[in-house]
Parts: sequence; C-alpha cells; structure tokens
Amino acid sequence: MAEKLTTLQQIKKLDEERAKLLESAKADALARAEEAINELTVLGFDYELVEPTRKTEPRKTRTARKASGPDHRPKGTCPICDYATKPPHDKRSHRAQTRKKPFTDAELAERNLVIVA
Repeated sequence: MAEKLTTLQQIKKLDEERAKLLESAKADALARAEEAINELTVLGFDYELVEPTRKTEPRKTRTARKASGPDHRPKGTCPICDYATKPPHDKRSHRAQTRKKPFTDAELAERNLVIVA
C-alpha cells in the first residue's frame, strides 16, 4: 500500500511541475508576442493580443463530421415509378429520360434493378 501512495505522490508532484513549466512557457511566449506587437505598432500597424472569451470545443473526428451530413441514399418507393426496387433507386435515376416515366422491364434489367413488393 505504501508503494501506491508514493506512486500517487510522484504523479501529483509531476503534475505540479508540469503546471509550473506550462505557466512559465506561456509567460515567455506572451512576452515575445507583446514585443512583436509593440514592434508592429511602431511600424504603424494596430494589433492587440486578446484571450478568447469562450471555450473552444475540440474538433470533431472525421466520422462524427461525416455522420452529421444528410443521407442521400434512396429509400422507399421512387416517386416516378411508384414502386421500390432492389437495389433502391429514386428520381435521380430518371434524369436521362426526356419525359419522366416508370422504367420498362428492359430498362430495369439493364440497370440490374428488381421490383420489390
């Protein structure tokens, strides 16, 4: 049990040291930024360094962003044919037709579509 306490104490000590290092690195970076802004001000450019007022949310992962978009895959019956097929199709499949009409049996076979009840 004593060994676990020392390990926890070491972790706490490392966390404190990390926080001190981060604080000093932030102070150094802010000092350099202030010097650069002052130099720009002397040159006639007006800049100011401000901290964001709101917390920035971490960026979503690619799958999370992808899932949030609309699903354009056809579902249910086609509004032109008035029946469903396997694999599914919708009115975009009829864009080559000058006058929109249900597919014939030959067109269904050509597109490898089967009517589903």
